[in-house]
Amino acid sequence: MTMFFNRLHVIVLTLGVLLGAVVAPMQPASAQDALKIVAVVNEDIITELDLFMRMRLAMVSAKLTDTPETRQRLLPTLLRTMIDERLKNQEAKRQNVPVAAGEVQQRIDDLAKRNGLSTEQFAATLESNGILIDTLADQIKTELAWARLVQRKLRSQVKITDEEIDQALANMQAAQGQTEYRLSQIYLSAGSGDEASVQQSAQRLKEQLEQGADFAALASEFSQDQGAIRGGDWGWVRLDMLDPPVAQVVQSLQPGQIGGPVRGAGGYYVVTVKASRVIDARTVSAGTVEMEQIVWSLPTDAADSEVRKAISQANPLISRVQSCADLANIAGDAKPGVYRNLGNVLVQDLPAEVQSYALNQPIGEPTPPLRTNRGVGIYVVCSRGAGDDASLSRVSVADRLGRQRLDTLARGYLSDLRRAAVIDIRL
Repeated sequence: MTMFFNRLHVIVLTLGVLLGAVVAPMQPASAQDALKIVAVVNEDIITELDLFMRMRLAMVSAKLTDTPETRQRLLPTLLRTMIDERLKNQEAKRQNVPVAAGEVQQRIDDLAKRNGLSTEQFAATLESNGILIDTLADQIKTELAWARLVQRKLRSQVKITDEEIDQALANMQAAQGQTEYRLSQIYLSAGSGDEASVQQSAQRLKEQLEQGADFAALASEFSQDQGAIRGGDWGWVRLDMLDPPVAQVVQSLQPGQIGGPVRGAGGYYVVTVKASRVIDARTVSAGTVEMEQIVWSLPTDAADSEVRKAISQANPLISRVQSCADLANIAGDAKPGVYRNLGNVLVQDLPAEVQSYALNQPIGEPTPPLRTNRGVGIYVVCSRGAGDDASLSRVSVADRLGRQRLDTLARGYLSDLRRAAVIDIRL
């Protein structure tokens, strides 16, 4: 009951704002309704208000029309997601995993920048849609704590052998001339007791996507793998890297189409292919580059005027850059552009528009403003690996294999928490 009273003061302070801010069908009719418990996860509760807030957040971020039918379709999946988040949060607390308030605030600030807003404007926009920024902050804090817990508890179990790296590099060379796909996915885990309900949830998500919902937003909200933090984006993949049933669906899709739900290892997948390409031998053999960037974030459907504005902000900065150090130094003058050191990355993992520059641009010389699916960016190559036999490339391949292995372990960890939990759904 302690958690109940911790939430009570938030509900009392905010209920008056909420009642006037949102669509009537989703609106709690009274404080008593708002405090109604819809689920108990061990000793933690989920109230009607909690569910109401997350439903609004999911709808606004995914650009869904708020209708009774949409809410009915999303509610079971959303409640399952919230139950999993309670389990993750409980385990992180039990394992004493800290998350500083500043880390959460930085993530919120970054989200505001991506939307071209100040943090204050972002909070006001959320509130105008019936969403308290605390709802988003709680979700971000849980994501950060879980990611940190997975690294701390499971990373030591991941051992990538030289033989596995050799095989991965051989596969990359053998794939020259084959097709690879820029893949995004939503993954819902399924066990023996909830197979039908999870399949139905995945089908509902697919239907929302086919009606125009934003894939990245739904993946961030609902996907139960490590790709959720990237909006479901798994980058460029080959068919041999996927579960055979998933690969079969991916191979049949044209860019922009939605596939699934398909039963794969551990659960159900809903996938979309953003683009496809034939693997370039130069890209495969190029190994890695160390690269830095400043990106003005824009959605893929941004208006031409927004793209031109970002390019006009980027152009004056180019003449001031003669090295990677210069790019970092001018970052403060690039706002709302965001500076990031990408570290060592495989050339084939970069946006297609950047790859030729990664291969050919002189070290330390900035690219022109490049339009990618992430926005408009200036990129600087700091160094290059020598190819697939270089140790730097081997490290990158080992890191990729390690992340895949870690994701599998994290899924199992969460499944164990579910099996051990006492969960009472009262909705």
